[in-house]
Amino acid sequence: MPIDKKQFWEDKIIGWEDIRYKRDTTNFNIFENFVNRTNKTLIYRLNTAFKILKPLLKDKKIVELGCGSGFLAEKIINSGAKSYTGYDISEKAISRAIHISKEKKINDRAAFFAKAIKEMKDIDADYIFSLGTTDWLDDDELDHMFYISRNSENLHSISEDRNSFPQLLHKLYVFLSYGRKTDKYVPRYYKTQKISNLIKKYLDKPTFNYRNKKMSFGTFVSTFEIEEYK
Repeated sequence: MPIDKKQFWEDKIIGWEDIRYKRDTTNFNIFENFVNRTNKTLIYRLNTAFKILKPLLKDKKIVELGCGSGFLAEKIINSGAKSYTGYDISEKAISRAIHISKEKKINDRAAFFAKAIKEMKDIDADYIFSLGTTDWLDDDELDHMFYISRNSENLHSISEDRNSFPQLLHKLYVFLSYGRKTDKYVPRYYKTQKISNLIKKYLDKPTFNYRNKKMSFGTFVSTFEIEEYK
């Protein structure tokens, strides 16, 4: 029986965010403790995405796909963005994102919507970004994501397909944690060329890749040169 993706994320997202971003380690099992000690890539990825976008934000409309609880929304708004809009499949994550935006008093310029990628239509934004969202999309969803993003500059972090020990460890972790219980619904790993080809299919723009060992096998693919790394 196919996995109900929405229900999967409703059950998982809040606890996963609390562990990975808020550093709440109270619910770690032995294997998660090991993974946490050897890999802090998600927080580095989050901070790097903001570092890349920050010089570009002034008076721009920003959209995040797979925003979860919108942990970058406040920084983006406070750095001069005209607006920030976050989309996520999980209603629980969106509910928390809305609550946080009101608490931080940015809800006049930050909006959040619970929608799956395939439910979305053309996006009106200057910059669209995602952090790991591509890892959880099938080919049809991935194609649709780049179609609706074709009128904007794009920045996406992907899990790059590499034969490395951290990636082998990650594959083992996700399989043991939930893959064996969810009809193998686990993250995907991509060659950067696949993502570049999809971008070019709809945007007809060159693409640029940014790698850093602190992101392990994570890679940013963008439609613009990253100033610091030219």
